Amino acid sequence: MKQQTGLTLVELLISLAIGSIIALGTLRLFNSSVTTRDNLGVHAEELSQLARAMSVIERDFLQLAPTRSVKDAFDEYQLALTLDYEGLVLTRNGWATSRVMSYERSSLQRVRYTLVENGAEQCPWQEPEDDEVLDCLVRSYRAHLDDDGSLDWSNQLLLRPVSELQWRFWVYSTATQSFDYQTEPPVLDATTGQLTGVTTAVEWVLTTGIQNQQHTRLFRVPSIELPSEAQ
Repeated sequence: MKQQTGLTLVELLISLAIGSIIALGTLRLFNSSVTTRDNLGVHAEELSQLARAMSVIERDFLQLAPTRSVKDAFDEYQLALTLDYEGLVLTRNGWATSRVMSYERSSLQRVRYTLVENGAEQCPWQEPEDDEVLDCLVRSYRAHLDDDGSLDWSNQLLLRPVSELQWRFWVYSTATQSFDYQTEPPVLDATTGQLTGVTTAVEWVLTTGIQNQQHTRLFRVPSIELPSEAQ
């Protein structure tokens, strides 16, 4: 009579343990692959949105109309390029017109860039995780340049999430007769009524995305004629 052979209880337990370890390792590898795929997808979408935003901003700066100031709602003149508590505001060329439009307007456009807090009207509320900042970069424009007090801004959510936005201006200073970075664009001198300098480029520093990555771009802008000593 043949003796039957099989796994002992110890061997069976060892086999089950090895199988469990292999299954657990496979599950972790699968989860890691899924997480990596999702992160790559999010990162790719962030880069795509960033590229679109940069394209819009670059186009606005390349078409800056440096000599076209505008009237505000208080009948005061504002320079073609200004920076205040609401954001960066500029006058640009190249706003396409159409024969089928119901009203006439200029091909010049007044544009404003603002960092808007999460939950504001132009930046719908999103629930943050931990210390995540979900603010929005918003591009706004008016139908006409000069404001009689009745004009509203049309808003476009350009990029999200954005945690920080900084501007710097590469300026030729008429006082020092040299180029340098400034945190604000030139203003009118109260004594002479002339600009204190000429902006030739604008630097844009943006912190965005889930990883809070910082992006820096320098845009050359059209400017009024520089003094002969600056050329």
